[in-house]
Amino acid sequence: MRETVLMKGELDTLVIVTTTTGTELLDGEDEVLESWPDDRHESVLARLLAEGWEIEEDGP
Repeated sequence: MRETVLMKGELDTLVIVTTTTGTELLDGEDEVLESWPDDRHESVLARLLAEGWEIEEDGP
């Protein structure tokens, strides 16, 4: 499993979670915003960084 927490400003949070069942993008309240049945962690991360999000935490 890999989880990346992203911040924009002081309050906005997104979390990318990738497991063997796929990748999900969650909001700060753990609501699923987007979901894919495969590993799209790197492409989602690149898109969000391009939109101005910053990595707060990234780990396995």
